[in-house]
Amino acid sequence: MLQTLHKLNALLDPRDRGKVVLLLILMIATAFMQTAGIASVMPFLAVLSDPGMVHDNEMLRFAYEWLGFESTSRFLYFLGLAAFVLFMTGTALQAFNQWAITRFTHMQQYELSRRLMGDYLSRPFTFFLNRNSGDLAKTVLQETTQAINGALMPALKLASQLLLAAFIIALLVVVQPWLALIAAAGLGGIYAVIYVASRTWLNRIGLDRVEANRERFTAAAEAFAGAKEIRLLGRERDYLERYRKPSKRFASHQANAVLLQSLPQYAIEAIAFGGVLVLVLYLMAGDGGLAQALPLIGLYALAGRQLIPAFQKIFQQVASLRFNAAAVDSVLRDLGQFSDSTPPISRNDRLAPLAPTRSIKVQGLTYRYPEHEHPALKDISLEIRARTTVGFVGSSGAGKSTLVDVLLGLLEPEQGTILIDGEPLTRANIRRWQAALGYVPQHIFLADQSVAANIALGVPEEQIDQAAVEKAARLANLHDFVTQELPHGYATVIGERGTRLSGGQRQRIGIARALYRDPDVLFFDEATSALDNATERAVMDAIQNLSGNKTILLVAHRLTTVRNCDTIYLLDKGAVSAEGAWDCLNSQSKEFQKLASGLA
Repeated sequence: MLQTLHKLNALLDPRDRGKVVLLLILMIATAFMQTAGIASVMPFLAVLSDPGMVHDNEMLRFAYEWLGFESTSRFLYFLGLAAFVLFMTGTALQAFNQWAITRFTHMQQYELSRRLMGDYLSRPFTFFLNRNSGDLAKTVLQETTQAINGALMPALKLASQLLLAAFIIALLVVVQPWLALIAAAGLGGIYAVIYVASRTWLNRIGLDRVEANRERFTAAAEAFAGAKEIRLLGRERDYLERYRKPSKRFASHQANAVLLQSLPQYAIEAIAFGGVLVLVLYLMAGDGGLAQALPLIGLYALAGRQLIPAFQKIFQQVASLRFNAAAVDSVLRDLGQFSDSTPPISRNDRLAPLAPTRSIKVQGLTYRYPEHEHPALKDISLEIRARTTVGFVGSSGAGKSTLVDVLLGLLEPEQGTILIDGEPLTRANIRRWQAALGYVPQHIFLADQSVAANIALGVPEEQIDQAAVEKAARLANLHDFVTQELPHGYATVIGERGTRLSGGQRQRIGIARALYRDPDVLFFDEATSALDNATERAVMDAIQNLSGNKTILLVAHRLTTVRNCDTIYLLDKGAVSAEGAWDCLNSQSKEFQKLASGLA
């Protein structure tokens, strides 16, 4: 458990740790006032049962005389009122303490998920190649909630209840040492035995809960993403079963953990009731009878009313910490700045684009994917003149898209250098280089937003430059379709993944998005490979409109896409095997001829 508390501390930043210190001060004040309220009942009941106690007891007599009372009955009213005020003050502080803990932990839930989301977005591109998107979403949306509500909140409540129990037990020890120690040891011992017997089981089901949660998120995400194919193949029941099993495990573990936290309460209440009866009989058997026993009975009754729930809550919080330790581990494992993370750009930042005016030069570039034995790119050297159109072709697996990802600054080369007008591309200037780029992938990501919001992806609606949106749409041959065929023009919401649009329309939105910020360099990564010939020609017309004004890099599987390029690079097994214009390659390269022979 101490390890979990240490990990929770690691989840907090220094300012939040300061807030925890303030919460602890509030908890101490609350525990003190609640204990004072319990203690105040003793003098009240003592005077109530025996008014002569005012003059017989030294402390009561001092208070009676110092406060100037002349009537025992008035002093009794004062003691009752004082007990009531102390009790209500303790209750009010307890409510405020609960509010402070709840607000702090829920704001930590927001803060932790925000930090984790930002951390994921700053990770290198290779991170996303090795992680399931459903698993990442699960960690951000649910494991952070589980870590805070199931571990941080219980840790704070545990501290609060431990302080309250300690103050009350200290009071009882002062009044009746042996009786107090027996009661505390009895209650604490029962809960300790239950916890020791169940902690390994709690740890095991806590770990499996995290795994079951990952599996159900993955199953749900894949089912929704592949809904079309699943429906056509009739695999609905298979995917439902794939979701059902981990979901049932998840629910079972959650229920078992909650049940374990609650079960001891009923046995303890029965034992405590019997203990109170024994205490009453024991005290009444003494010399003083009921008058002597009543203050102690009242004290133990009020103390028990607070102490038994406190012990139950302590057990609940400790069990919750044990069960949710795996959730804390899951979040902490993914949280933290990596040395190769890229800090996010603020919307207020205005980076000067590192745009090529002369050339983009690649020298001796080699790249190997993590945990892969053979390099995907081997000793590539080439030069791309500014404002020319260049094509990269080759068979599947030749390294075309990998080369583009390296040029985009998404992958960091193992060896070699990329020079922009002679300036080496480094982590220090990578954001400036990316500010000069536009990128159109084969599969366009479309958000469930308006056409304008999709073109200006990520820009808040109120900050979208409508003129820039329309200019980009015109260059992409998209403007007429948007204004003439969509019911609300650029404000039309196109739906998740743009499923109501044709492939060509989605591609043109992707081209318009790449052009929105008027970049100097454009990358088209097999952007037309999934289109029919007529749609491909329309998209290529949009690209042709930009030739001569921008540096354009085309990755193509179908060679029709690169026919008009100034230079074509033929890649084979991660290396450049030939380069030149179309006619030159078609006459000199047998490999290029094989690729071109598929043209009709």
